[in-house]
Amino acid sequence: MMVDKVRWLGSGPWHEDNEAELIDWTVQPQYQGLIKGNYYYADLRYSGRWGDPGHLGVLEVVVDDSGKKTYAEFNETTMGNYYVRHFQNVSKRRTEFQFFQDFHDKRRSVAYGKVLANGFKYVEDQILEKQDLGMDFDLLTGASFSMKNMIGLTKVIDEKIKDENNKPQKYYGYVENFGYGITGWLQVVVEDGKIVKCFYDEIFADHTSEIIYDDLKQFYRQSKYYSTTYEDPFPSGWDRHAWLVCFKDQSDELNKKVCETQDMFDISGLPCVEGPDMGVVWDKPSKDDVELISNSDATQRSVTRPRSPVWNNYLRLAKIIHEEMVKDGILSK
Repeated sequence: MMVDKVRWLGSGPWHEDNEAELIDWTVQPQYQGLIKGNYYYADLRYSGRWGDPGHLGVLEVVVDDSGKKTYAEFNETTMGNYYVRHFQNVSKRRTEFQFFQDFHDKRRSVAYGKVLANGFKYVEDQILEKQDLGMDFDLLTGASFSMKNMIGLTKVIDEKIKDENNKPQKYYGYVENFGYGITGWLQVVVEDGKIVKCFYDEIFADHTSEIIYDDLKQFYRQSKYYSTTYEDPFPSGWDRHAWLVCFKDQSDELNKKVCETQDMFDISGLPCVEGPDMGVVWDKPSKDDVELISNSDATQRSVTRPRSPVWNNYLRLAKIIHEEMVKDGILSK
């Protein structure tokens, strides 16, 4: 593991932590490969104040055809008037929030050796091991106020699963470790034969040593979609941003289009689809000796911009999920 300082694009004091001194936690998906089944979701608001409804706690559960719970994940989005402006309305699980918690609550974190993600995983592991959402769960010593509030969501989903009149949505998820420090995760939710969610994210490895491209190491233990500071680095040969689009916007536009067209492969018109295909880009170190693509007036946008490497990754995962949905008769073609 690297022991040098790792700096983010952000300027908060939590960005100065030494990786080797951090408490350990993971942001990786619970599964690799393909899972599918009935999809259950529950949420609640709590700790609202001064006109804000409060934090949003969420629990998602997938149950396969045999009745086995194959996926269970908690998450929380902070209230809109959270006391640190940088973290207002921010998802906690795969963002800088865990680093902030480790830094800001250092005495508590060190005392219990945990951050919020550890508390989430501790309960999730019990769900998957015991296959029981109605049990009295053990919480980590020093469990956060958030986890104590969110634990009730297990009973809500347990009731939904047992309700014979409840018709659940269908879930298809596929996770692939690309092998260079980034993992792709595509989740598709179907209701009455119609895609209602097509969410694609790319998640960085838990440790900088696993990330090949140096400029991406700073985003370890975060995902491209949820990170509040992530931006694509300049690929080899470029003296500026090659795509000029936020990954979150790419993913949101993809979700919107797929839900409207019901076509997982038509990405025409989405950001950075056209242009020369540079390939993976992030699977090898940046080359400093490549001739720079420059233009004296960047505001003219006259340089032909390449196709985003995100799309090739997404389409490969989409093909796997689509074929499974067709095989199951969820989609006709």
